[in-house]
Amino acid sequence: MRLIHYPLGFCLCVLLAVTGCSGGEVRPWPERITRMGYQMQPPVDGIRNYSVEGWHDLDAQHIIIETGTPTDYLITLEGDCDGLGGAVTIGFSSVNGDLALSDELIIRQIDSNYKCPLKAINPLQRGNRKS
Repeated sequence: MRLIHYPLGFCLCVLLAVTGCSGGEVRPWPERITRMGYQMQPPVDGIRNYSVEGWHDLDAQHIIIETGTPTDYLITLEGDCDGLGGAVTIGFSSVNGDLALSDELIIRQIDSNYKCPLKAINPLQRGNRKS
């Protein structure tokens, strides 16, 4: 029985080492939005009559919101927003159906909430997705 444990344990260690080294590299957010098929447009002051139908966090300071329209938006936050990576849901502090730079991103986690001020809103034009 001992003979089986040692080779099996050695194989598992080698497998873990190899898979750990071959992990995906995190690309900078500008490259990621290009690879997702977007072209960033000049910043706007707000979004009229928006709804969030999906979202992607790029890093602790950048998030893409999908609005269900041909235009999605890159939201840049004032600083790193700690709760973004573990968010269960997101929303904004806007109350009138429009999103403005004076609003905050609200992140809901299972046991806590975070508020993060906005810095910029950039429309994203859909182009061709790159691999």
